[in-house]
Amino acid sequence: MSLSREQAAQALGMKVREILAVDRVDGRYAVTTHDGQRTLVDDRGRLVDDRADAPAPPTPPATPAGPGTPAEQTSRPGPDGDQVPDGSLDVVLQWVGGDPQRAQAALDAENDREKPRSTLVEALERLTKA
Repeated sequence: MSLSREQAAQALGMKVREILAVDRVDGRYAVTTHDGQRTLVDDRGRLVDDRADAPAPPTPPATPAGPGTPAEQTSRPGPDGDQVPDGSLDVVLQWVGGDPQRAQAALDAENDREKPRSTLVEALERLTKA
């Protein structure tokens, strides 16, 4: 059985046209989206979190906004004090889980961006109504 673009889009909460490719990799599927992001999903279309064994990436130093640089706040405290992650759609949705309060915090952070991602906004709006 292979994972279709439609199934991959549903798994990631995206539109089919945003899925560029679905490739079989080590018994899973690597889904490549329009922004070049590759996300692993299993054969049932569930997100695979293989970062549990990987070391955390280094945190870049904060750079203050200079003149002419818009100060774009995309990370803000969530309902439990955790920061809303500033990452790909699947990273944000994994952080939200099914929690409507986290979904609202993530939606607020996304709407504060200079260019909010419409697919993420739609997914988060659905979760805030859950």
